[in-house]
Amino acid sequence: MYASEVEEIATLTEETCFHCHEICPDDIIHYDEKAFCCHGCKQVYQLLNDNALAEYYVCDVNPGKAPSAQNFEFLNNPHFNDKLISFSSQGVSKVNFHLPAIHCRSCLYLLENLQKLNSGIVKTTLNFGKKDLTVWFQEDQINLGQIATLLASLGYEPLISSDEVSTEKREQVNHQTQLFIKLGIAGFCAGNAMLFSFPEYLGIEDGSLKQLFGYLNIALGSLAVFYSGSDYFKNVWAHLKLGKMTIELPILIGILVGYSRSVYEVFSQTGAGYIDSVSGLIFFLLIGKWFQQKSFDFLSFERNYKSYFPLVISKLEGGKEVNYPLNEIKIGDRLIIRNQEIIPADAVLISGSSQLDYSFVTGESEMVRINAGNSMYAGGRHTGERIEIEIKKELKQSHLTQLWEQQAFKDPLHKTENWENFANQVGVYFTVGLLSLAILVGSYWLYTDPSRWSNAVVSILVIGCPCALAISYPFALGHGIRWLAKSNFFIKDIQAFERMAQVDTIVLDKTGTLTLPSTLEPIAKLTRELSSSEWSALYSLALQSTHPMSRQFVRYVPEKQLIVPLEKFTEKTGKGLEAVIEGVEYRLGNAKYTGHNVPKDNDYIRSESQLYIQIEGISVGFIEFPWVYRAGIEVMIHQLQAKYQVFLLSGDKQAHAGSILDWFPDPSTYQFECSPMDKMNFIQSLQEQGHRVAMIGDGLNDAGALRQAHVGIAISDDHLHFTPASDAILKGEQLAQLPKYLAFSEFGLKLIKLSFLLSLVYNAIGLSYAVQGNLSPLIAAVLMPINSISMLLIANLGMSWKGHALKS
Repeated sequence: MYASEVEEIATLTEETCFHCHEICPDDIIHYDEKAFCCHGCKQVYQLLNDNALAEYYVCDVNPGKAPSAQNFEFLNNPHFNDKLISFSSQGVSKVNFHLPAIHCRSCLYLLENLQKLNSGIVKTTLNFGKKDLTVWFQEDQINLGQIATLLASLGYEPLISSDEVSTEKREQVNHQTQLFIKLGIAGFCAGNAMLFSFPEYLGIEDGSLKQLFGYLNIALGSLAVFYSGSDYFKNVWAHLKLGKMTIELPILIGILVGYSRSVYEVFSQTGAGYIDSVSGLIFFLLIGKWFQQKSFDFLSFERNYKSYFPLVISKLEGGKEVNYPLNEIKIGDRLIIRNQEIIPADAVLISGSSQLDYSFVTGESEMVRINAGNSMYAGGRHTGERIEIEIKKELKQSHLTQLWEQQAFKDPLHKTENWENFANQVGVYFTVGLLSLAILVGSYWLYTDPSRWSNAVVSILVIGCPCALAISYPFALGHGIRWLAKSNFFIKDIQAFERMAQVDTIVLDKTGTLTLPSTLEPIAKLTRELSSSEWSALYSLALQSTHPMSRQFVRYVPEKQLIVPLEKFTEKTGKGLEAVIEGVEYRLGNAKYTGHNVPKDNDYIRSESQLYIQIEGISVGFIEFPWVYRAGIEVMIHQLQAKYQVFLLSGDKQAHAGSILDWFPDPSTYQFECSPMDKMNFIQSLQEQGHRVAMIGDGLNDAGALRQAHVGIAISDDHLHFTPASDAILKGEQLAQLPKYLAFSEFGLKLIKLSFLLSLVYNAIGLSYAVQGNLSPLIAAVLMPINSISMLLIANLGMSWKGHALKS
């Protein structure tokens, strides 16, 4: 299918890019009677069309992704080459790439036809669910860096992980593989045990056949109980050693009682046992575990500070630049850092000058000027010319890493050590009550009618098994996680979902969370044209200040200006800047300071986004910058304040807060100039007062607070890129919906409690017969899965109903 045919099918407006469907800027690029938002999208279209791959555009309504210009030549370094290539023979190698941007079947079509775009690629296969692409290629025609660069140019930038992340990923895959094997074996045992139990169900009296099937059932049951159910033994024993009882204890007791009774009946030839029910229960429990552990493979909730650093650095050796992996830098190495690159370790500036943005580390949005000989700390983002630095500390000893030495990062159980989920809270009382009832009833029948005590005890322990809660709990909350994911709110696991339902305090970061960096073009409303020398003077004046408005102005100045010397420079806090430059007086600041008459209808919020200019005492207009608060956050904050305690923490100065303080009338509910440790300690103090805290932040400086809180929610405008370690990732544009998401999690927990209460009613009816010794353990074993399935349906149907309401 060629371009003319594609044009008849695709229905796009001129304002929308034909390739990626993003809104085109004013300077639309036209090619082949189609509109493109940038040259990158146009080039991808040309590439596909020239290689007879234009059918890509009819695979889905919105197939394309905006391309990336990143170069991946560093992958040809032996360190990465050896790590990524999984097989190589006779000049053909195999490599796996993780591509987070895959989203639809058109991606599948394009990526499995890469060999048409480059003859060096032999073939490709895509695992759509895991978003992994496997590429076989000829090493003499194309290398790793060229393959990765090709993928990025098509809009599928590979995610290259550090060694630590790769190891963690492999461990997670191994764990999931073991779970799948146990699940498969449990299903095999349950299905065959049911088959072998048919003679008993149908009343077929064939002694030898019945005995053979009984022995086969015991073999299958032993495999299901002691292999597929082995995690229950390990978990129960681990908790008992700590003096804790969880919901898994009564479940394990029910499984062991049912298995033991079956072994006794088969070998004593007094019955057929009920291995089918026991193995079936294990099968359903493992399905719940799988459903609970099924996560978002394209996200990482465990990123640390190294995730924000480049994988490779440029080191000077003999006057030449050589690329090395980040973990190979040493004290004394001299590195080259370019504009917008991050300082990887504590260092000293050798040559050049820098404006460093430490907002990742401190939360403070002000820029810090660094000159030759000054110290630079890991995590700062360099702005300016190419510079040379010398490493003074190893990465693990840098100032930035002190945060990761806190107990919250060292202890993997920090989130759960002082918190028990609802199922385990119930498990303590349920276990004590169930065992007490079994002992009392068993003792009674052993004294009055010994022929009944065995049936009574076994029936109580089997029918009282809380498997309904153990199954419905992960399914319902897991279902809730998937509904929230449809709204771009990704939660790590069901424990985080439940903790979110129990919070009573919300702590909000400001910069990057409630506020946004300027992405729209500022509007210049000047009374006259400014000369190049005047722009240079204003540029030089704004460079002297670290105020956010000054920083916005520096970025706004249309072309690179010359930095000129200043005389009589003054910065008046809350007003603006002034200086004499080449005999001319310049002022930058608010309207009153620069002599502008502001209309009465110009409200506070509007005036906060304008920077006024005065030259030689004459007002020449202002630059209006786009408003930077996220849409809807004022309403969101008021909604949260109606139900929760809400606090604001920021690394910025209070003078830069603007109108946001109008939403926090109580001074005790906000703090400014907070370091990462300050934020972490503040949340810890709230927890010591008995509060359950949710922290919402975005940057590396929030990592400690996100880790310390009961629930850490990372805000990201692109969830496929870097976010700090957290329990959940929320897309920035959905932040205003946070009160609805919290209410949804509360509904999920209430639904679990309701299903448990209904299960208790069922158990009470069954136990009323069991205590009389009149209920056959076989009937109890049949009714047990019926109870579990009914509770499972209630939980899932309830979450689906609420999920549809949430989405609408």
